Amino acid sequence: MKGEVPQRILDPILKEAAALAKIEREQLVVVRAESVVWNDGSLGCPEPGMEYAEALVNGYWVVIEAAGQMYDFRVGRDGSFRLCPAGRGHPPIQSDAT
Repeated sequence: MKGEVPQRILDPILKEAAALAKIEREQLVVVRAESVVWNDGSLGCPEPGMEYAEALVNGYWVVIEAAGQMYDFRVGRDGSFRLCPAGRGHPPIQSDAT
C-alpha cells in the first residue's frame, strides 16, 4: 500500500514511526498510505485551543502499525507531517482510495 504516497514523504514517516516504537523499520506495517483532502489546516487532527485556516488542504494520510501500536500521521501539502494522538483525529473529507 505504498503507491499513493511519494517515497520522499513516506521515508521520514517510517523513520519516525520506527523511532517512536523503538523497533527496526523492517518491522513496520503500512496500514494506510493515501492521498486525501483535509477539511482545514488542522489536517483532521486539531489541537485544543488552536485555530486553523478553513481551507481545503491536499495531503496524505499514513497509518503505521508498529509492535501492536497504531501511529496516525497527517501530512500537509508541503510534505510536513505530524503524529495525531489516538482519539483526536477525524477522517479526511475526500480520499483517492477506493
